[in-house]
Amino acid sequence: MELSKAIEARRSIRKYKKEVPSDDLIRQCIEAACYAPSAHNSQPWKFVVVKDKEKILGLSKTQPYSAFLANAPVVIVALAEEEKSPRHWVEDLSCAIMLLMLKAAELGLGTCWNAVYSPEDQKREEYVRKLLGIPSKYRVLANIGLGFPDEKPGKKKVKSFEEVTKL
Repeated sequence: MELSKAIEARRSIRKYKKEVPSDDLIRQCIEAACYAPSAHNSQPWKFVVVKDKEKILGLSKTQPYSAFLANAPVVIVALAEEEKSPRHWVEDLSCAIMLLMLKAAELGLGTCWNAVYSPEDQKREEYVRKLLGIPSKYRVLANIGLGFPDEKPGKKKVKSFEEVTKL
């Protein structure tokens, strides 16, 4: 699938088939993420691949909008080593996640970003760190559900070029 098709096809998928994507497909998604730009090429990201159903159920309780993760066959937890990019880890990791999700769309997989990070408090990050045994040096930005889609959302409505551009 060409990039423009993957961009248009990518949708937030919250219902997944039970089939677990192969390690090769997961690897391709994470390898794509590693090509993201980052401040000073710091590449502060780490990814935790979660397939254990009990841990996935735990992740589905991270915050009120995490429940859909319970039926995901895989959850990828996106982390950043904050000291590698202290002022830009959120932006760096966000770029990496977007590439991961576009690669997944290209491969016929569905994803949905579920926020963990909150600038107001770190309770959700602490919850995920404790659940998965993640060292405190890592910030947790998001849980990403990943699997073969079991839903087909309609075409995304986007604002026109004229609505979003001022020349």
